[in-house]
Amino acid sequence: MLKGQIKPAAEYGEEELCAMYRLMAEFYDNTKESTFRNDFLKKDYCLTLYHEADGLVGFTTQKVMELNIDGKEIHGIFSGDTIIHKKHWGDMELFKTWAEFWFDFAAQYEEFYWFLICKGYKTYCMLPLFFTEFYPNYRIPTPPYEKRIMDAYASALYGKEYNAHTGVIEYHAVKDKLKTGVADIGSREMKNKDIAFFTQMNPGYINGNDLVCLARLDKTMLKKRVGKMLFE
Repeated sequence: MLKGQIKPAAEYGEEELCAMYRLMAEFYDNTKESTFRNDFLKKDYCLTLYHEADGLVGFTTQKVMELNIDGKEIHGIFSGDTIIHKKHWGDMELFKTWAEFWFDFAAQYEEFYWFLICKGYKTYCMLPLFFTEFYPNYRIPTPPYEKRIMDAYASALYGKEYNAHTGVIEYHAVKDKLKTGVADIGSREMKNKDIAFFTQMNPGYINGNDLVCLARLDKTMLKKRVGKMLFE
């Protein structure tokens, strides 16, 4: 059985940080512990996922952001390093813990968004699985307002590495990437329209490039069955 918890990043100790990095290094190539730790220090919160026998089997780091779009303050949460051990793919505990915390947090704002970047199709496919509206997607073009939000947060975080034309963060240096065999995309996966769209939009995913994505954190934006599962 899995158990998730979320707390301020500053409250995590050395043992927990070491466990997180070991998990990253198990499934990602080109990782550096110093890079992981420096990135972690920039985050506000971290959600960890524990198994009673296996210990730490997943985590995701979070940064609260505020943007000015057309003179309007827009708030959101940026998801940084995220990994779940392959043995526990499909378990909903991480997203349930994440949603219970962040949807309540979002309620204090008129508009609050999930700022997400995806280097793997499994992360991207969380959006069509849970949300009725998210961007980009193959169904409809990204509206100009949402595109400005995506451009703003990606530029603030990644500067010139963000290509606003493609909507992809194209890293100038060697970047961590999923190991071969972890979440490969073959002919079977490409039959899924969302996965095919992800590869079309981010053909450099295999080298670690990230597709910039956006979803509004409002319970009305969740698919009905998802909302019932998470909050009822």
